[in-house]
Amino acid sequence: MLHYIQKIIEIDEYAVTCLFNTGEVRTVDLTPTIEKYQAINDGLVSQLADPAYFKTVRLDSYGTLLWDNGVDFDPDVLYAGSKEGVQAV
Repeated sequence: MLHYIQKIIEIDEYAVTCLFNTGEVRTVDLTPTIEKYQAINDGLVSQLADPAYFKTVRLDSYGTLLWDNGVDFDPDVLYAGSKEGVQAV
């Protein structure tokens, strides 16, 4: 099954809680990814380390997280690395 995000529910410090197309609410913690790219001084992903900028995340037309600088992540990868939350009603 291909996964995609239907809705962003909550944005925390480097974590986004999302409703996936499976009906599951899951939290995607991007802290390790942001830290990894900060360590190599990557110009794009490192921008997500700014909490205010991180919170500008939105969904693109493919159902994944997107920031204005063009950074996005494969929704299947986000799903696989996410933590299960409560079941959507």
